[in-house]
Amino acid sequence: MNEQQGIHISEHLSDFEKHMIFEGSSQEDVAYAKVFWNSLCLQPPIESNLFSVDIRQRLKIAKAMRPTQESLNPPTYSKNDEVLQKASLKQRQDEKKRYMEMAQRRDVIIALLRKQREERIKKEMISLQNKPRRSKPTERLSLKTPGEILDQNIVDVQELK
Repeated sequence: MNEQQGIHISEHLSDFEKHMIFEGSSQEDVAYAKVFWNSLCLQPPIESNLFSVDIRQRLKIAKAMRPTQESLNPPTYSKNDEVLQKASLKQRQDEKKRYMEMAQRRDVIIALLRKQREERIKKEMISLQNKPRRSKPTERLSLKTPGEILDQNIVDVQELK
């Protein structure tokens, strides 16, 4: 009979209450524990909801464009604006002039360097004809003893005969 009562009671309890077991506790403690447990039960944050009851989800329809008084009349410029425009224009012209001068200076320097390079190459070509020819690098770097050099000279003289 206890089993039938247990089945009957468990049918009436919600799924949440089925998993809570408070054996040997007073009814008052059980009530406090349930309230505490329900308060700790995590609800999804408000931000995660896909819709909100408070906020309208649809945007308002844009109003038809009507020409306003400001758009019909062109803006008027004050003398201050004219002065600022003239100053800005003059500043841009000065910058452009300065950059052009720098470019001309650069071109002059490049031309001078090119001329110096050509003159240096001409001088090198002239002096190349008059430079003594170097011996073979292998002969120059050989580390022969004086006796070996003498033997080599003797062999060279005999070959000439």
